[in-house]
Amino acid sequence: MSSAQTNNSPADFTFYPLLWLAVCFALGILAANFLAFDWRFFLILCLIFGILTFVFRKQKTALIFLSIAFVAVGALYFQVEKQSISSNRLKKLYDESQIKSGDPIEIEGVIPGKPELAVGGFFLELKSEKAIYKGENFDVSGKIRLFAPVADEQIAEEYEQLDLRHGSRIRVACNLRREDNYLNPGVASRKEILDQKDIDATATIKSPLLVEKIRETNVFAPIAWIYEQRQNLIVDFRDNFSSSTAGVLIASLLGNRYFLDKQTSEIFREGGTFHVLVISGLHITFIGGLTLLFLRFFTRKRFWQFVFASGFLWAYSLAVGAEVPVVRATIMFTILLFSQVIYRRGTLLNALGACGLVLLVWRPEDLFSQSFHLTFVSVAAIVATAFPLIENLRAIGDWKPSAETPFPPRVPFWLKRFCEMLYWRERVWEIEAKRNIWSANLFKTPYLKWLEAKGLQGVLRYSFEALLVSAIVQIWLLPLLVVYFHRVSIASVLLNLWVGIFIALESFTAFFAVSFAQISENLALPFIYLTEIFNWFLLLLPRFFVENDWASFRLPVYSGAMKAVYILYFLPVLILTILLNRWKPFALISDSRFQIPDSEPQISNFKFQISNSKFVFSSSRFLSSASAVCLLLFFITIIFHPFSAPRADGRLHVDFLDVGQGDAALIRFPNGETLLVDGGGRVNYNKTFIRKDDEESELFEPDAASIGEAVVSEFLWETGYSQIDYILATHADADHIQGLTNVAKNFRVRTAIFGRTPLKDADFAALYEVLQKRNVEIVKLGRGDVLTFDEIKIEILYPEKDESPQAVSDNNNSLVLRVIFGEREFLLTGDIEKEAESDLVQTPEFLAADVVKVAHHGSRTSSTEEFVRATRAEYAVIPIGRESRFGHPHAEVVGRWKNSGAKILTTGERGTISISTNGKDLRVETFLP
Repeated sequence: MSSAQTNNSPADFTFYPLLWLAVCFALGILAANFLAFDWRFFLILCLIFGILTFVFRKQKTALIFLSIAFVAVGALYFQVEKQSISSNRLKKLYDESQIKSGDPIEIEGVIPGKPELAVGGFFLELKSEKAIYKGENFDVSGKIRLFAPVADEQIAEEYEQLDLRHGSRIRVACNLRREDNYLNPGVASRKEILDQKDIDATATIKSPLLVEKIRETNVFAPIAWIYEQRQNLIVDFRDNFSSSTAGVLIASLLGNRYFLDKQTSEIFREGGTFHVLVISGLHITFIGGLTLLFLRFFTRKRFWQFVFASGFLWAYSLAVGAEVPVVRATIMFTILLFSQVIYRRGTLLNALGACGLVLLVWRPEDLFSQSFHLTFVSVAAIVATAFPLIENLRAIGDWKPSAETPFPPRVPFWLKRFCEMLYWRERVWEIEAKRNIWSANLFKTPYLKWLEAKGLQGVLRYSFEALLVSAIVQIWLLPLLVVYFHRVSIASVLLNLWVGIFIALESFTAFFAVSFAQISENLALPFIYLTEIFNWFLLLLPRFFVENDWASFRLPVYSGAMKAVYILYFLPVLILTILLNRWKPFALISDSRFQIPDSEPQISNFKFQISNSKFVFSSSRFLSSASAVCLLLFFITIIFHPFSAPRADGRLHVDFLDVGQGDAALIRFPNGETLLVDGGGRVNYNKTFIRKDDEESELFEPDAASIGEAVVSEFLWETGYSQIDYILATHADADHIQGLTNVAKNFRVRTAIFGRTPLKDADFAALYEVLQKRNVEIVKLGRGDVLTFDEIKIEILYPEKDESPQAVSDNNNSLVLRVIFGEREFLLTGDIEKEAESDLVQTPEFLAADVVKVAHHGSRTSSTEEFVRATRAEYAVIPIGRESRFGHPHAEVVGRWKNSGAKILTTGERGTISISTNGKDLRVETFLP
């Protein structure tokens, strides 16, 4: 490397123009999203600074004008893109309430891909063109996703007769839905998730009779063939392997996650390796790398390698469904691979900038999407940090005297020896030494001979680089992993390497197995067994870490101004990355021993260079040290989150969460302690699918997020909690207790409180097992018991205490609590029904309350006239989803509470209902106004 090259700064705008322009373009999108300016304003800015750039093009100020112009271009493009959404786009029609979510509608359109197989049915994506709604015909646009359940052979035959395929034009009657299910802080918006997947609405097809195939349309035959082969592979994987192995193969190779079972998925999630099961940048890079290795057997020309590798990847992307993350990853790989074809200095970072520009021009709204952030930051970590670091380490370890590097690297002795152990190749040096006209004795680390003799150097080198890349990516991703997943995996650096090796081996043997299965089952059998063995090893180490709670831990997030810590974290990361790219371990300019000037003017100038370079060196070292310290402080602030939980404010807070058909209420006492009463649960919490074929019947539990994980835990993390002091289950019904199991797994819990402990109940037993494993204290309460939290008193009004393991814990045996703070009372009634209410009204003085949590979601089996009258409630809170399959709340129950003078609040309509008091006042806030 020449001295001229060495002195160039990687931060120079002209050196990485595409990278800087991409940053400016992204800043423009951010500005347009948060600033309420019309698109004309940004157009004027764009023109003004574009002209200034041209006028001053030969001056340094032109770069400033060009940057501002590109910011304006990004803002203008984003504004135009937002306003270009068609007026007949389905998502717009639903969001503007021109069509009501859940209403019957007929949609006509074309299937743009093959129906996607799933356990218990299949999915269809439909590119909509026409609709009939309330008897009116009109044109529409947008993509919808439909699920067709296949419950028996007759339904399967009816769908087979329809022969739905790529290019089929169909008309389907359904109830399209586009709405947010759970309205709580921290819970992901379902509409936003659909938008990120470019889907306008979803529905379930109730019967094949509601689907009419109109005709076939012309399709590109090769694409249809690719879809057909992918479908066949899914069937082959399911027929030849266990559900766990088939699920891993179908997800990781074919992009279909519907066959992943819950247990396997959780092992990957907790181990921090779930990205392996998602077709993303990792897969595209891995498959692209294998393709390049294969192509090198046939051609060494980079251009042809680029053409065939990128062509194969694009075909693969289409085969796995061409979803947005897959296409995004393929675009990035194609651009980065092309950058290596032209092979110019600074190409990788420029290529990264080109990736950003292309992706944001394609979908500017992706700048705010989870998937884009994770993919782009991962690639940036590898390109900007990992590659330069590894390149320098290789150069240090492989150093030998040459015209470019006549002297050893200026690095610590231990680093030099470590790099030599990994990268020095004695045999290569011996061959080169024989060719040289000069001779030299090089003293390298003494461990080299032993490593080479054992053949371990290559294994150690590749393992180190893989672990290093994984660690760097994890460091870059830390804030995103905490904000998006509330999870930090302490084992993922190691497990990524383990999983990567075995999933590759499993994939190869699986392809051999299904290939030989077409010829003979006996030929395929050894490869089937080998694939199952590799899958067992694949899960072995992650399962070991997960079962011992060594895999990962969960974290809350900061709110308000403290959210800035997640952005500020990247500042020292970027500074260290820039310094790393400037690091030249073989630079000679700062050492006078390396250059002898000939004259006094040269000596004077040389001394100035030495002085200046030493100043730069010391400044860089100070900056790197300061940045490392800042990074460590931000890391500690995020991991240990000392300021995340709400501070005690002397008020009693009760938050009734929207968990659909279920109960969950968080009580925060004036001293800051917390009590979670119930945790919600899935309506179809016990539903499983059974895989059947001619030889076996295998129980299958789908990978579906529970209410406790996706709603209750998300709310608690968003609020800032990593510990919940007390959890209380009013009774053992799944819609009350199931979510507490997730809370007990995800949070530190001091004490669990129950009225009854029915160990034979599956949901209670699951919770009890987690509590026992984590050594959580268990307390049983009954009528007459009183809990005291400083000034707060909680009276247990019902039922009688029963410590028998066979005790019944049904609706009528729900714990009934009255929370008293000063002059204010809250009555929490669980799911009690008429019988329990009849018992309670015998002592009406204990029922008076300002706020009542209405029993059993407003069912007519509860809220008798006498009970309602006895409470004299000011507010009646009904925890229920927007729509209840049981018809809750029943009209007559709502009428009784209204007639009593209570104001009705339902979680399905208002989301989280937050009520607080200082013992005298009463403040009510709702998630939706």
